[in-house]
Amino acid sequence: MNAAASSVVLLAAVAVAVPLGGAAVIATGACDRRLRQAAVATMVVALLAAGGVTAAWHLAGGRAITWGDRLVGGSLVAVDGLTTLLMPYAACVSLAIVLAAPRQVLDAAGVARTLVGTGATLAMFATSHPFAILALWLVTAAVTWISTRATPGGRGAARVFAIAMTTATAAMTAGTCLLVSDPPWERASGPLGIAGGWLVAVAVMIRKGIVPFHSWYPALFGGAPMSVSLAATMPQVAAYSAVRLLIGHVDHAEGLAPELEFLSNVALVTAVYGAALALVQRELRGFIGFLAMSQSALVLAGLSGTLPLELSGALCVWISSGLSLTGIGLVTWALESRAGPIRLDSPQGRFWDAPTLAAFFLLFGLAGSGLPGTLSFVADDLIVSGSLDEKLYGGLLVTASTVLSGIAVMRCWFFVFGGPTALDGPRHAILPRERLALSALLLGLFGLGLFPGPLVRAIEQAAEQLLHPASASAGFPAPVPSSVVPQEFAPP
Repeated sequence: MNAAASSVVLLAAVAVAVPLGGAAVIATGACDRRLRQAAVATMVVALLAAGGVTAAWHLAGGRAITWGDRLVGGSLVAVDGLTTLLMPYAACVSLAIVLAAPRQVLDAAGVARTLVGTGATLAMFATSHPFAILALWLVTAAVTWISTRATPGGRGAARVFAIAMTTATAAMTAGTCLLVSDPPWERASGPLGIAGGWLVAVAVMIRKGIVPFHSWYPALFGGAPMSVSLAATMPQVAAYSAVRLLIGHVDHAEGLAPELEFLSNVALVTAVYGAALALVQRELRGFIGFLAMSQSALVLAGLSGTLPLELSGALCVWISSGLSLTGIGLVTWALESRAGPIRLDSPQGRFWDAPTLAAFFLLFGLAGSGLPGTLSFVADDLIVSGSLDEKLYGGLLVTASTVLSGIAVMRCWFFVFGGPTALDGPRHAILPRERLALSALLLGLFGLGLFPGPLVRAIEQAAEQLLHPASASAGFPAPVPSSVVPQEFAPP
C-alpha cells in the first residue's frame, strides 16, 4: 500500500474512532455540563475526517483501496466511490441531529448511544467484508433498540422493532454464511449460494421496511425519539449491505439474479404504497415514517437496476432524500419541543407560532419532491430516465411515487401551518443552533442541485465501480461513458 492509500485508510480510521472515543468520554459523565458542545465537536472532527477520506481518495486517483483479510470479494477495509459518498453524508446527518436536538431530550447515555451508532455506521461504509458487515449490522440495530426502549412510552415501538430486526438478523446471518461457503457468482456454485442470496434479500427487505415487512417503520417514528428514528433509517445500512453482498457481484451485462429482480419490483411497489399512505396520515410523525419508507424503497429499486443511469439515480436519491427527510424530521422535532405531538386531522395554524420553521419545512419538503434547483431534481431525472429505459412500468411507478410524495408534503404543510391562528398567542423564535443545522442541510440540497457537476462525477464513478468491480479492484478506474447522465447534468 502506497503513501496515498495509507493516508486514506488512516483518515477512515479517524472518522470511525472519533465518534466511538467521544461516546466513551461522554458516557463517563465528564461532559455533562457541556454535553451538546462535546457531541458537536466530536461530530465536526468526524465530518472533517470523512471529508478528508473523500478528498484524499480522489487525489490518489480514484482507485478502490483495500486492506486486511479478503473473503469472497470483500476486504476488511474497502474504500471506493461508494464509501467516499456515504461517509461524509452519514457524518453530516449525525452532526445535524446532535446540533438541533431539543435541550430537554439531551442526556449523556442517549448522546453516547447516538455516537456509537454513528461510529458503527461509518465503519460499515468503510468495509466490504461479509462478516464485518454482519457484525456492524447487529451493532446498529442494537443501538436503535436500546435507545427506543429507554424512551418513556417507547417500549411498544421497541418491541415491534426487536421482532423485525431479530428476524432480519437471523436471515442475514444464515444468508451471509451460505454466501461465504458457496458464492453464487462463482461458476462452481450450487444451491446453497442461491439460498444464501435469497436469505440476504429477505433480510434487506425487512431492514428497509419493504412491503410486507414495513410495519416497524412508522412504529419507530411514532414511538422513538426523532434522533433515533433518523439515525436508524437515513444512512440506509441495509441498502449498503445489499450492494456489498449482492449487487456488487452481479454481471449486469447478463441481467439480474432472480432475487435482485424481485427486490427491484417489490421496492417499486413499496415506493408508491408508502407515498400513498403518507398522503392519508393523521399524525405528523406517521407522515414522516411512511415518506421515509417510500424514499428508502426508491433507493433499493434503483440499486437493483441493470443500467448505469439507474444506479446513479439511486445513489443521488440516497443522499438527497436523506438530507431532505433529516431536515423535515428536525423541523418536526423543534415543533414538538414547543407544542407537543402534532396531528394532521385538522389545521393547526402553526405559521404564526413558528414562521421560520414553516419556511424550512416547506423548502425541505419541496427539496425532497423534485423541486428544480435542488439535488432531488437531478436525482429524480436520473432514476426516472433509467427506469423508463429499462422497463416502462418501473418508470411509471417511480413517477407515481414522486407525485404522491409531493402532494403528501403540501397536504401536511397546510395542515400543520395553515388554519386559524391566535394572534395573541406565544411565538417561538427559531434557535440559532436550529437555524444553523437546518440552513446547512438546505444549503447542501440547493448547492448540489445548482452545481451538480462534482457530485455527478463522483456518483458516475461509484456506479461504474459497482458495474465493473473487477476492473475497479485491480486498481484501474473503469471509463465513464457520457451516457450515464443526461446531457443537461453532464459536467463540462
